[in-house]
Amino acid sequence: MGGSAGCCLFVYEVIGVQRIFDQVERNIDRLVERGVDWSACATPEQIARARSGRLELLFGCDSAVPAEWLGDVRGKKVLCLAGAGGLQAPLLAGAGAEVTVLDLSQRMLDKDRAVAAREGLTIDIQHGNMCDLTRFEDESFDLVLNPPSLFYVPDVKPVFCEVYRVLKRGGCFIMCASNPIAYVCEYDATLGCYKAVNRMPYCSMDHDDLDEWVEFGHTMESYIGGQIACGFVISGYVERQMEDITELYFMTKGEKR
Repeated sequence: MGGSAGCCLFVYEVIGVQRIFDQVERNIDRLVERGVDWSACATPEQIARARSGRLELLFGCDSAVPAEWLGDVRGKKVLCLAGAGGLQAPLLAGAGAEVTVLDLSQRMLDKDRAVAAREGLTIDIQHGNMCDLTRFEDESFDLVLNPPSLFYVPDVKPVFCEVYRVLKRGGCFIMCASNPIAYVCEYDATLGCYKAVNRMPYCSMDHDDLDEWVEFGHTMESYIGGQIACGFVISGYVERQMEDITELYFMTKGEKR
């Protein structure tokens, strides 16, 4: 089943960039409408703790961003990149940050609008693609946060380079993504275990049985090396192992020095 990068890029070129992202948007909207767990909003209790100086920022893998990576966010300009859903942006705004959230899914953005209205928070909510940050000027943000979402883009390096551009000198980029093992391995019911069957990079469109789902698996070289190539200094790395042995997330902190 494993598709090559060449096959993936061929499909990508044939159906077009915008059509891919339109399909991704429809897929996310449908999942949100079904109440998928990673679209759960911040509770009033979480917002109250953030307001009192006890900010705990969770990404979709239930992994908290290390507090020392965030520091004091009061007064900082923060971009939640592909980070809608009524969780990160409201918590940061509650902690005193000046928050912008950019996301491809209007359904996810609706959750930020609802929490902001409920809690009396000010959040700049914008609909857009994480691959295109041209609406933002150079050095606009102190902090850019990206929860797991880079598997929706075919090439991560343009995202990293744009993030580097919009970050202020001394700012940092915190991102979370799936380890490539999630794409390399598949469960074999006959053997009763996982086995390596796919090559990286991975593209779901290479697999006919996945219908309209669009997802890309990237290599660690793309994630780490891609940030370094765009100018980031990687100053933090943590991992989170979930119950499924192939569900391994990692988080990096990249600094613009």
